[in-house]
Amino acid sequence: MPEKPQQNWKELLNQSILQSDIVRIFDYLLTVGVEEGASDIHIEPFENYCRIRLRIDGVLSELVQYPKSFHESIISKFKIESGQMRPDEKRLPQDARVSVITQSNKEIDLRANTLPTVRGEKLVMRIVDKSKKIPLLKDLGIEGENMNLIRQSLAYPNGIILNTWPTGSGKTTTLYSCLADVNKIEVNITTFEDPVENKMFGLNQSQMRSDIGFTFASGLRSALRQDPDIIMIWEIRDQETLEMAMESAMTGHLVFSTVHTNSAVETITRVLQMGAERYMLAGTFNLVIAQRLGRKVCSHCGTKVSVKDHPQYNYAKRTFQNFDQDLLKQEIKLRKITQEQWSDFFSRWYITSGTGKDPATGKICPVCGGTGYKGRMGLYEMMNYNEDIKKMLLDNKPVFEIGKYAMQHGMIDLERDGLFKLMQGHLDFNEIYRFVKIEK
Repeated sequence: MPEKPQQNWKELLNQSILQSDIVRIFDYLLTVGVEEGASDIHIEPFENYCRIRLRIDGVLSELVQYPKSFHESIISKFKIESGQMRPDEKRLPQDARVSVITQSNKEIDLRANTLPTVRGEKLVMRIVDKSKKIPLLKDLGIEGENMNLIRQSLAYPNGIILNTWPTGSGKTTTLYSCLADVNKIEVNITTFEDPVENKMFGLNQSQMRSDIGFTFASGLRSALRQDPDIIMIWEIRDQETLEMAMESAMTGHLVFSTVHTNSAVETITRVLQMGAERYMLAGTFNLVIAQRLGRKVCSHCGTKVSVKDHPQYNYAKRTFQNFDQDLLKQEIKLRKITQEQWSDFFSRWYITSGTGKDPATGKICPVCGGTGYKGRMGLYEMMNYNEDIKKMLLDNKPVFEIGKYAMQHGMIDLERDGLFKLMQGHLDFNEIYRFVKIEK
């Protein structure tokens, strides 16, 4: 089928809804989602109508509404096409993973879930665009000392590198980028994933099947008989998996994994709660990465604005007042922040912010659609388990004291990383303080 102009996909979707063409609704909906850069599609019923929303750059926005009369047909259509859901089962959540080709000839994977609600079934589809290449580490937004730390940790022969933060924060991409960086002919890499989101050349990737007893812990036991150099565990969910990961690191393997916590420092508390001993943390942990994805200021409509009276400006200044000045100068140099950018923020009180309007016409910005943001950039927090941190762990120091020590000695937390990127015109206060707790 010849490719149609991109700007027509929404119109074709609307036409298929008016015609109650269920097959076309799905075809055009998936195409719109991919072409708009959506990560998720939400199809949800209400009392008198239904709506479709797209999550673009981490934020949900409504795409279209449609009559509730054919909502069940839409959900049933997907269940049948997936081949993994029962169309007659509407009382229980169901999961499916399917590969499809959009009308714009892009191959994508969908991870879908249905959820029974009081007004009908809701369907959410996570889009994995297989045409997108895995980015290099330098393209993720990892800069300055954070880049030095991750390079240093990737060069270690053994130990654990943990990536933490909630679903949708970019952990998957960062892990794959790390694996791509160490993927060499002389290195044997084995991964245990749920699900396998990207098939990478040179990696031995295994899909977990807990329904038949193939879990992360059992996979790790078999991995050690596969002569691995590097092991990636998709997620540490229980004490057994954590202990196996630590044992793997202690026996000469470099281990990558993820765990759900709110910050790099809080990971210590989390793994202790899971049953780890402090001496095991000190002996195995190399680096803990916490991250979020912030929306980038639109390059087309972004302009300098004064933040002298902005309520978060004083909080931003405070994080630099508590920064070791020698380490701060070093970080500024590493990130290539200019004197003008520094002065704009501290002396002239300026930052770059998206207006959402076309500078030439004053109408809605054609690039960001009026939001003031286009694309996303990673915000990274990295805690290096150096000798001092390891000694504090062995001395049973409180976790908050360990975190305070790390910050006093130059750790780049989420706020500091975000503010450096704000000075460079990439982010604004709203995107940084969506993720950072302000201690008053």
